[in-house]
Amino acid sequence: MRGPTRALWSGRGLMQHNTQNSFFHRRSRSAQFSGTLALIAQLTALWLFAASALAASPAAPTVKAKTATPPNPARLKAILQGAPGTFVAYGTVLDLDTGAVVFDLNGSKGLTPASVSKLYATAAAAHGLSFSERFTTRVVSTPVRAGKAKRLFIIGGGDPSLGKRAMGGLADKVVKAGIKRVKRLVVDTTLFDNRLPRGFNEKHTDASYRAPIDALNLDRGTIVISVERGPAVGAKPVVVISPPSAAIVVDNTAKMVAGKRRGLTVATKDGPKRTTVVVVRGVMGMKRRRIVAGRRRVNNAAFHAGHAFARMLRDRGVKVDSVGFGKRPKKNGKGALQSIASHRSKPVFDLMSFCNKFSHNGYAETFFKLAGQRIKGAPGTCAKGEAAVRQVLSGAGIDWRTVRLGNGSGLYHANRVTTQATVRLLQAMAKTGKRGQLWRRTLAIGGVDGTLRRRLRGPATRGKVYAKTGTLDDVTALAGYALNKADGRRYAFALFFNKVKRPAYLYRRVHDKFLVALLDPSGKLTPPPAPKVRSKRKKRRKAQVKRKKRRKRAARPVSKGRKR
Repeated sequence: MRGPTRALWSGRGLMQHNTQNSFFHRRSRSAQFSGTLALIAQLTALWLFAASALAASPAAPTVKAKTATPPNPARLKAILQGAPGTFVAYGTVLDLDTGAVVFDLNGSKGLTPASVSKLYATAAAAHGLSFSERFTTRVVSTPVRAGKAKRLFIIGGGDPSLGKRAMGGLADKVVKAGIKRVKRLVVDTTLFDNRLPRGFNEKHTDASYRAPIDALNLDRGTIVISVERGPAVGAKPVVVISPPSAAIVVDNTAKMVAGKRRGLTVATKDGPKRTTVVVVRGVMGMKRRRIVAGRRRVNNAAFHAGHAFARMLRDRGVKVDSVGFGKRPKKNGKGALQSIASHRSKPVFDLMSFCNKFSHNGYAETFFKLAGQRIKGAPGTCAKGEAAVRQVLSGAGIDWRTVRLGNGSGLYHANRVTTQATVRLLQAMAKTGKRGQLWRRTLAIGGVDGTLRRRLRGPATRGKVYAKTGTLDDVTALAGYALNKADGRRYAFALFFNKVKRPAYLYRRVHDKFLVALLDPSGKLTPPPAPKVRSKRKKRRKAQVKRKKRRKRAARPVSKGRKR
């Protein structure tokens, strides 16, 4: 705005505007000042009148903001049923704010949940444990006299993360306490029942994901096996076990041969009297220095951990006469047990986050038995873990006739749930205040971390999905929470494919597409699919392969009857 109108909003401009009139120019300075005051008074009166009229007028009606497009159930159903291959699809979506079921497909039918079972185990553990709690592994002994202890007890506290470094620290403290000889090392694992979780024997594999769990675990019930070069051709290669213990027996018939040959097979199997047998067969070339066979399960977690602790004590100069299993006596006064060492785990929140974000079976089974021990009493068992889940979620509206929890990890087919029961669990946990918020944060976040770090990375889903994945040979699953930030709606969802015969990634894509359609029904946040463009690297590689083939054809000798 230019000219006199703009100048009215400043004192200097007002005087300049007045001087343009000859009548005001002839007045004295005092007259001009009085005129200015009169003008200001008039403007003030006009403003007060307008304000009073506005206050007296009726309030203007509020304009409601446009609500976001609601999810389309028909479209969601078409996405699930459009998956490739043969399958059985299940899905339920619940609006957490209204309690209404937004979508349901076979929601009341039983299914195999795979690792989504960990939601049930950790939900019960969240009620039986404190998120700030730490598990303690303790070492106590009978009175030490002249460096000798008649009994030394190592007491398992249910820590699933205890490693060889932490156990080595316990052994160091035993040496520091002045103990030079232990007549009997007693391993106390009475917190749990020392049984393999139900369903784990459905497949007999030595993979680490099927490792046993106990109140005293070392390296998650596994060992690392590596095979090193032997001294000469014809000799046996050297098998190295970490951590070593008398509970591991090596059966090695492999031989060293000349060259770079690699024909070794390494496996573990259950041996007699709770031992683990490492079987090594085949040949290994002398030009190979080391072959790492990877991490394998042990037969009995507590048996291996106890003997590994005895080995650590012996390596530090402490003589251990024997190793046994039992419960520490409760002595008071004379002859009372004295504390030697202890190790505390990370808080339960950190351990549970690792369990749910990275889907660790051993951690889930530990939480399952801990929930049973805390809520139903020691020792912790799978049966008590299932009873604890039923007690904690008794008011969630779940039809327990359709739910069976043989274990806490979801391994193989020991468990049976429904999508409706799963979303009711999620709804019940969302109503528990801070506990539910912390529990939700232990789940993998879409496009951010855990098993979802490379999934759901689009603008509609990144950072807005908190969920637990599940995968078996014939199962692909995803269940958790989804937030639509456009309208503030919060959903609990459970999506499953059972009896699949094609790779899991194909069905994960379908679940991701379902969540995009749920959180962005209008498609405004979802960019159109990019055209498939072959990368320069692939083009270059393909051209190199073609040139190499042409050179090979050109280098062939001309045979009879062949024209060049």
